[in-house]
Amino acid sequence: MVGDKYLASGFRLIGIESNEVADDDAAARKVEDIVSEGKYEIVIISERVAAKIRTLRDSLLAAKKPYPIFLIIPDFQGSHHERIKELHQLVDKAVGVKLKLE
Repeated sequence: MVGDKYLASGFRLIGIESNEVADDDAAARKVEDIVSEGKYEIVIISERVAAKIRTLRDSLLAAKKPYPIFLIIPDFQGSHHERIKELHQLVDKAVGVKLKLE
């Protein structure tokens, strides 16, 4: 798990190894380090960090690398609906037409 001190502390309490970072830019750098090490198969990040590392995630998909799997969660500021937008774009691409989802 990579996140701010509150998220990191919460995940540490349930036994998940966590990396506490000061801001979203530091979190993005830490995720890039984690991916390059290849040590973890699942990386938990917030929606804001996911938006910052979108190109990294896209490059991993393009290279057909199955790991790490990114588990994207909202932070304490609430959901920004970025993941829903990404899923809509993927469905549109797979179907070949723009779907109107409400």
